[in-house]
Amino acid sequence: MKILCVGDAMIPPDKFGAASEEILSGYAPEVQLTDWLGITDKAYLQNERVKVEKGGPAAVPIPENVRALIADCEVLLVHYCPVARELMESAPRLKVVGITRGGVENIDVATATARGIPVVKISGRNAQAVSDFAIGLMLAEMRNIARAHVGLLAGKWRKEFVNVSWLPQMSGKTIGLVGLGKIGALVARKLSGFEVKVLGYDPFVTPAQLAGLNVELADLDRLLASSDIVSIHARLTPANRGMLGARELALMKPTAILVNTARAGLVDEQALVAALVERRIGGAALDVFGTEPLPAGHPFLGLDNVTLTSHLAGTTVDALTQSPYLLCEEVRRFLETGRSAEIVNPQVLAREAHGG
Repeated sequence: MKILCVGDAMIPPDKFGAASEEILSGYAPEVQLTDWLGITDKAYLQNERVKVEKGGPAAVPIPENVRALIADCEVLLVHYCPVARELMESAPRLKVVGITRGGVENIDVATATARGIPVVKISGRNAQAVSDFAIGLMLAEMRNIARAHVGLLAGKWRKEFVNVSWLPQMSGKTIGLVGLGKIGALVARKLSGFEVKVLGYDPFVTPAQLAGLNVELADLDRLLASSDIVSIHARLTPANRGMLGARELALMKPTAILVNTARAGLVDEQALVAALVERRIGGAALDVFGTEPLPAGHPFLGLDNVTLTSHLAGTTVDALTQSPYLLCEEVRRFLETGRSAEIVNPQVLAREAHGG
């Protein structure tokens, strides 16, 4: 069996290779390594990643170095490299595609399913990192931490801020979590020491997932109207794109803060700008944007009631280093048992079981 590992500037090929050789060597005597873009420029990588995320796996051409190695590949492991229909059609022996992320925007899952190829992801690889960051953004926006820092760099000893008349503390507040998957659940657990009430909205959460979280379920409208901080932790789908628009933002308290470390598309950005400009909500803390990098002149850059970060929430050395190992363990589980809870398209297994 041949494994092809396609790394990038965030997870280099040698990291994939080390994990594959440690965990999958019993299945694959041959592990080949290559780099999707062949560059170490992380900003360029992020630009290409955004193109794929917005336009799908076929939005960028297949590099020749990947095309040259794919023909006899049976296991394909990637991070951001797109796996489009054309690439899969060039790999007639391909048995499984693995991705070191929870999202699969760069994989043509429909084609993989049609060809009977399981797609294995890893959930929660950066859940600890993002949950830490979300709480950090809550504190930064609520207590003006970033604004005070910027002021000191400019020689200003700031005491006056937009929220000075209602300057809050965490204790006694209500935090609303939109999404209670691995990240949302970790945020809830980590908030337990702040003496807050936690509301949660997630139409897919199970009672087992709620066990021990001390979260009160609420519908979205009630959560928005009741919360002092609303933090988004949902995965973006066609069904929930723009789930927080002008109507939903109007339900929030005039002192409430919106935190988004998930996906920009979950929030109507123009509606959020208007709510912040008109002071209809207290503030926002954002790590994701409709256009990245955030362009010069964007309205967010002129506001004093928003904390902005450059899509950093999930990026820690720990999370990236562990990802190939987590993926290889999941791929090994599939190769050993024919099953995995992380398979995106489990219908291919049902088809195999019935000889389809």
